[in-house]
Amino acid sequence: MSKVLYPFGYGTRLVDLETIKEYLRFRMHPEAFRRTINFITHQGGKFGPGGARRARGEQPNKPGFALEGQSFHQDQNFPSGLYYTAVDWVVVNPGHKHRAPNWDEVPKQGSLAAIQYGYHMNVGGPGEKGAESWHGQPIELDGWNTWVAAGRPDLDYSYQLAEVTPRQQPPQPPVPSTQPSTSGVIVQIKSRYLKEGAVGNDVKFFQRQLNEIAGQSLLIDGYYGSKTKDSVRNWQAFFKKTSDGIVLPLHGELDNLTQKSIIEVSLLTA
Repeated sequence: MSKVLYPFGYGTRLVDLETIKEYLRFRMHPEAFRRTINFITHQGGKFGPGGARRARGEQPNKPGFALEGQSFHQDQNFPSGLYYTAVDWVVVNPGHKHRAPNWDEVPKQGSLAAIQYGYHMNVGGPGEKGAESWHGQPIELDGWNTWVAAGRPDLDYSYQLAEVTPRQQPPQPPVPSTQPSTSGVIVQIKSRYLKEGAVGNDVKFFQRQLNEIAGQSLLIDGYYGSKTKDSVRNWQAFFKKTSDGIVLPLHGELDNLTQKSIIEVSLLTA
């Protein structure tokens, strides 16, 4: 039996469950992690995380988004620790970039499925302006202000998850026989060594790759600011090594190794 693969990010990348666990586990509330993994495994490879945790300063400052520091995608002070709890989901879309889920595919707030999973999509509802059928978090959490007004209560670690019959595994996007593996790709880097303060089209290129592959929310302006630096450091922490096993530094700078890593992954998600 072939390994179940899950959509990951906002391109066409597919990964196994262990990769997703490693991605979500960092600073996610332990109970939110338990319910999130339970939810995703019951979807049989249909759902995967488009984006999850955002560091301080990375919350988009535009309409439709929570204010900086008031998003459950960011670390919040729970009684049991400083954790994030929210995931933005994508659905596998064979032959195309992953798509957002529809309301009839998700556990809507207040539904039986939400109670069974202890997990809901709670930003608006079908047909409502600004509704987000892709934004999920544990059912104890609705709006940030409501949570704060209630005294910032913790999640219920003893919540009993119902046995939910797994979905039938959807068809996986075909992988062309000519698609290169990262181990067989030779990448020649001609960009400069890029770090905070750099300006140019090469900065813009890597900002675009970080947005499309890693689900970052960078302004593609060609300026290597603090947010770009944080996004590069997140990449280095997540991917850890190049395809030939060389460890990536954790300095948030686009050195030759980190540029090679980004380009290698971009070839697989193209």
